[in-house]
Amino acid sequence: MGQAGNNILDCRGLAVTFGGVQALRQVDFSVEPGSITAVIGPNGAGKTTLLNVISGLVNADAGTVVFQGEDITAFPPYKRALAGAVRTFQNLEIFHNMTVLENVMTGSHRRIPYTVFDSLLKTPRYWREEKQCLQYAERELEFVGLLDKKDMPAVELPFGSQRLLELARAIASSPQLLLLDEPAAGLNIRETGDLGRTIRRIRDERGITVVLVEHDMDLVMRISDTITVLNFGEQIARGKPLEIQKNHQVIAAYLGEDDNL
Repeated sequence: MGQAGNNILDCRGLAVTFGGVQALRQVDFSVEPGSITAVIGPNGAGKTTLLNVISGLVNADAGTVVFQGEDITAFPPYKRALAGAVRTFQNLEIFHNMTVLENVMTGSHRRIPYTVFDSLLKTPRYWREEKQCLQYAERELEFVGLLDKKDMPAVELPFGSQRLLELARAIASSPQLLLLDEPAAGLNIRETGDLGRTIRRIRDERGITVVLVEHDMDLVMRISDTITVLNFGEQIARGKPLEIQKNHQVIAAYLGEDDNL
């Protein structure tokens, strides 16, 4: 793997304690630009906590988060998103009272420079930028195959399509780093296959680096370049998919077998 200076994300010595339970224990975690990096581990291993620390939803008790060479450890979540680190959640966070297109437009507004003054007075600049915002949103809906559903209420989309809508909204903000928390949760085999292909296209065609927390091992092994394994808040392995599949410590963590297996 690359040197720390070449990484898009570098987390060093992350520690988080909840009510006496140590969720993360001195975790070092790095991500190379242009990669799909998965974080796996048994339930309670600290995967979502790691994602929450990176995105600013949880403050670490110790350690640093450096994104694109800048220390963002003290940044609130909105500032991290503005810097280009955007995440999705295991539980769908779409706006049910909006159309499919309007949902994605909420993501593309990060790229629009008009001011509150422009918005209130509906200046020519406001209308020009809104048109641009609409074009960004339609482009991303076409990317995930939902453009023909743009005028539907988002709540009427099938669950799998709602997952794709969430991805479209995230990439509409033009992030450099996309953090995905259990994106395959609730999907069937066909939908999971579609999701995997879309994530790869996000990396290959949009140039967006992806961090993926996921329980679906088939998906993880199929699309990941690098896998980090957590267990009881500690990193126990990091490597390519084939290396992780053969790692006795990882097998023991999942199956509870002896390390001398």
